[in-house]
Amino acid sequence: MSSMFKAGEFFVRLYFQGERPELTIWNQNGTKIVSEFIGSTTPNFWAQIAKLTSQDVVDRVQSLLKNED
Repeated sequence: MSSMFKAGEFFVRLYFQGERPELTIWNQNGTKIVSEFIGSTTPNFWAQIAKLTSQDVVDRVQSLLKNED
C-alpha cells in the first residue's frame, strides 16, 4: 500500500512493503529531501524530519503509521 499527500510545500509518499515502510519527501521544486526506510524510530529521528520539512509532515506520517498497525 502507498499513501501520498501534500503537506504545506512538501509532497510525501509513505510506501508500505513488509515490515519497514519507506518514507520519501520532496519539496515544491521536486527535489528529494528524504528517502528512508522507517524501522524503529526515536524522537531524534522525528525531530530531524521536522527540521528538514515541517511538524505537519511529521504529524501526518506518524498518524498514517499508527493507522497501519
